[in-house]
Amino acid sequence: MDTDELIAALAADDVPAKRPHLLWRVAFGLAVSLALLLVFWGMRPGWPGMLMMAPLLVKQSLPILVALAAWPLLRRSDPEAQAPLWPLWLLAGVSAAGWGLSVLGGGDILGQTLWACLLSIPALALPIALALFRGLRHRVETRPARSGLLAGLFSGGAAAAVYAVHCDEDSAAFFLLWYGLAIVLCGLVGRMAGRRWLGV
Repeated sequence: MDTDELIAALAADDVPAKRPHLLWRVAFGLAVSLALLLVFWGMRPGWPGMLMMAPLLVKQSLPILVALAAWPLLRRSDPEAQAPLWPLWLLAGVSAAGWGLSVLGGGDILGQTLWACLLSIPALALPIALALFRGLRHRVETRPARSGLLAGLFSGGAAAAVYAVHCDEDSAAFFLLWYGLAIVLCGLVGRMAGRRWLGV
């Protein structure tokens, strides 16, 4: 076996091991984020019983959809593949349309916990992002800024879903704007971090 064959064999053996490794790291980060929420923020009173009510269901589901849309792009097997970003753009468009309709309907934009929302979601995203970046550093990232952006969006979306367990702001005008802004902020920070720490 020559050198090229050896490298190819090692790469082939390594890929399957990395995938569950990354998933378990993210699951651990998500568990830490949820534990922090329960200890320092607390669960919204009556949250389980209200979960199927339309405002709370939308507030809980949209951030999860953002995370689910970003995850396959992170998990693509070919680093050079041009994975489409349209699912994220579609979610952004739907959210923007929903926000506009809510504002026209007199929805409360500022609420009472604006700054708590903008600070809490990135804080809760940190354990998830750290776990995710630690896993991503075990593979070669040919587009580190893009990978960092997706990691940040995934972490922000997951953290927003966690924070929704605590938040009692149910106006769509509020959570579509400020949750969305917090998730985008996580994505931008992730992009900068990816460019610095995920490069070849």
